[in-house]
Amino acid sequence: MRRRHFALVGAFLFTAALATAAPASADPSPHCQEGGYCLFSGVEFGGTKAVLPANYNSCRPVSSLGFATARSAARGFGDDAALELYSDTTCTTHVATVFDDVPTTSANSYRLIRIPT
Repeated sequence: MRRRHFALVGAFLFTAALATAAPASADPSPHCQEGGYCLFSGVEFGGTKAVLPANYNSCRPVSSLGFATARSAARGFGDDAALELYSDTTCTTHVATVFDDVPTTSANSYRLIRIPT
């Protein structure tokens, strides 16, 4: 019984490590050749482009970037963060995590979170 418990815990830790490591090794998007993440006011990376400031763990309204709603998002070069998008302005209703391009979304707030490297 104890051996089975250790095997389950080991499998869980291995899966968690893979899940957190994936964003760090993701390739940058051709739509965001910047040092972090980009949000766009239009779908398919159109409209106004905003490069996100490196403010971690705090909920930020998209309106602080100069447009009301983010309609698409892309990952830039070599960051150590994950970008979470939310449909409300209080970072409660999750709509996407940006590992690669997100060509269509409707996000009103975002949060950058540090990931292990």
